[in-house]
Amino acid sequence: MKLLYLGTAAAEGWPAPFCHCENCRTARIKKGKNLRSRPQVLINDDLLMDYGPDTFSHSLQYDLELDRVKTVLLTHSHSDHFHPLDLILRSEPYAFGQDKEAMHLFGNEKCHQMYQELLVHPEAPEHLAADVHFTAVQAFHSFDSGGYHILPLKAVHDPRENCLLYAVSDACGKTIFYGNDTGAICPETWDAIRSLHFHLVSLDCTMGTASACEGHLNLEACFQIREKMLQEGCADSSTVFIVTHFSHGCCPLYDELSALASAGGFLTAYDGMTVAV
Repeated sequence: MKLLYLGTAAAEGWPAPFCHCENCRTARIKKGKNLRSRPQVLINDDLLMDYGPDTFSHSLQYDLELDRVKTVLLTHSHSDHFHPLDLILRSEPYAFGQDKEAMHLFGNEKCHQMYQELLVHPEAPEHLAADVHFTAVQAFHSFDSGGYHILPLKAVHDPRENCLLYAVSDACGKTIFYGNDTGAICPETWDAIRSLHFHLVSLDCTMGTASACEGHLNLEACFQIREKMLQEGCADSSTVFIVTHFSHGCCPLYDELSALASAGGFLTAYDGMTVAV
């Protein structure tokens, strides 16, 4: 299973467009791995984690053929994770000559509502519903899509909606845990993953070196989750652990952050990073 980290920032990106804090000013100067777009991961060229506002720019930057994406897993409705209006581009008269198989979106009730509103948007093509399907899913109710077995899990993030994490398994038996956006993993999710074995674990680290909060993790909380996964047997010494989803207000720049994360057994994601398991 191959993962391409397309975007690794929190909601505002890094540098944030209107911010002049030291972290944003330095990122504009140093560039490279310090420049971060909004969160998104591509798996094996055909599965997207979230469909945010930077999807089009990601397709240009990484030479993606987005019509190859058949499955999109939405974690929740926040604007950095779901930007539905761009989905009108999946249909004629905006797209021609593409594979006729529809793109399948899966997400919670709030995302489903946003999709339904999209279908009646003045700019929506007549046949959009045939080209972009949506299935509302619930935590702990697994399903299959595009050759993947997918288990939605309960996140601790925004109490106004049922935010989701995902365990994704491919046909070769590789399984990943995708943990954006969440605070501490809840008991129900721990119960659901104890019987699984993860080859890769990707965790929210929005708060970085600051204190963790109810809806986001920091480095120390990520380290604790790693230790518990190792103790519970759902990860082992071969499991790749990655932190991502960084806020410029809580995290140091890449080099310092990477050193801190490495000490706790984690890789630090950056835009354009590829990992294979």
